[in-house]
Amino acid sequence: MAGGPPAVADEMQRWIDEAHVDGFNLAYAITPGTFEDIVDYLVPELLDRGLVRTSYEGTTLRENVHGKGQARLRDDHPGARYRRTHG
Repeated sequence: MAGGPPAVADEMQRWIDEAHVDGFNLAYAITPGTFEDIVDYLVPELLDRGLVRTSYEGTTLRENVHGKGQARLRDDHPGARYRRTHG
């Protein structure tokens, strides 16, 4: 994607709406300028559109990705068999 903040935000929003993309990896073209431009120009545009989280409800990554109340893997998840048990 290239262009001014509204154009880039439009394209990001289109990907979110049409393909249900839930995140972006941003790369630099010029360092450090690219990231400064993202913070100074693109992030405010995304914030105005409600496309950037400003806080999280859960206390763990798992709760924030899968929903509050899921602090552990579900019992039917393959990784659940590696849980440590007390006693």
